[in-house]
Amino acid sequence: MAKKESAYKIVDYTNEYKSIMQFNKNKSVPIHQWYPFVEGYSKEFIQSILDELPYSPTCVLEPFAGSGTTPVELQDQNIKCISFEVSPFMYLLSTVKMRRDYVLEEFEDFFSQVKEIINLSPNNIREIEPIPFGKTLIKKENLNKWNYNDEVLDAILDINYAIRNIASTKYQNLFKIALASILLEVSNVFRNGKCLSYKKKWLESVKYSRRNVHEIFVDKINNVFLNDIIDIAKKDRPVINNFDLCYYGDVRENINLVEDHSIDLIITSPPYLNSRDYTDIYMLELKMLGLITSYDDLQSLRKRTLRSHVQVKHGDLITLNVPLLKECIDLIQQKTDVFWNTDLLNMIKGYFIDINTLFSQFKIKMRSGKFIYFNVANSAYYGVEIAVDEIICQIAEKQGFKIVEIRKARDLKASSQQSGSIKSLRESVIVMKS
Repeated sequence: MAKKESAYKIVDYTNEYKSIMQFNKNKSVPIHQWYPFVEGYSKEFIQSILDELPYSPTCVLEPFAGSGTTPVELQDQNIKCISFEVSPFMYLLSTVKMRRDYVLEEFEDFFSQVKEIINLSPNNIREIEPIPFGKTLIKKENLNKWNYNDEVLDAILDINYAIRNIASTKYQNLFKIALASILLEVSNVFRNGKCLSYKKKWLESVKYSRRNVHEIFVDKINNVFLNDIIDIAKKDRPVINNFDLCYYGDVRENINLVEDHSIDLIITSPPYLNSRDYTDIYMLELKMLGLITSYDDLQSLRKRTLRSHVQVKHGDLITLNVPLLKECIDLIQQKTDVFWNTDLLNMIKGYFIDINTLFSQFKIKMRSGKFIYFNVANSAYYGVEIAVDEIICQIAEKQGFKIVEIRKARDLKASSQQSGSIKSLRESVIVMKS
């Protein structure tokens, strides 16, 4: 599809956004460093928005909390932020990071208890702690590949058992995030774009003993978590507590918890339309922390996520009456004979139906004349580029929003499946007013 001149003002922000639109910048930042999140933006992106706003926001909405960057940073600036998160792992991660009621003496006491229980780990740990579900999780007869070697699995069960046996949900959750932060390191796999892939020569190279894994867990708490807890304990607790305003569940179903005409800023980055299923990417965390315990749990979670992947079939869906979207659908429909998944078109249709649902609610929840910063990326399938940002602009306009501009943040490399027809895809921040 030949590119047409956009009906919207597109501004090149690559210089301003090139380093702050990625979570990597948070990897050594206190609290954010607790877990190496892949997706999302940095704390500096939040600050850049606050610096340019012509008013001081009092109640912000983050529909997709993710790792919690938005509510955490706003809380530290005493700004109220209501957030939602459908993934039980992301909800755990973001709320653990939002807490400011950690007490150093309590932390040290519960950490000592965890270490003591780990040191006394029973040999029959698999009879005490449930082994997470999954066909390829551990070594079995007739399996060529598995996620965890036997000693590593036993060590993780030891740590789970120790965490479960301390008398504080608050510190249990904190230590669960510490465990989550090492799960990939001690496994036989790595994150590879949309999925988990096996490490090179994993069978020969991954040789952690049970004691090694215990030590890695303890070292992570000593070297990463402890200093941050000391700093938190020294500071006065923030006036605003966004921990209590983070809701577990699908924002599409739960946004009614937000008072009408109360929001004066929205900052968010929804899942991109890239067929990436985040339950797959964070499968180890979901399973090993006991956040999902069966394939039924997994499928139920997938059904509650934004329709940006093809792991759930939703039946034949209508196409929103949005000109740019209809044009893309018509072109992609001509390629149905080579689809890698027959539900691809419904994924695209469903994604924008979900976006439309969000903006219809945003209009009710927002005060007039206030800003939205909406971080998205364009997509491509079978040589057809989907201008996600411009389609969202058309949807938002139909719901009564005014588009200020589309800010180009960076170029993302297009999938190799595009066979060279599309070299890059625009990641952008849409700025709009209610």
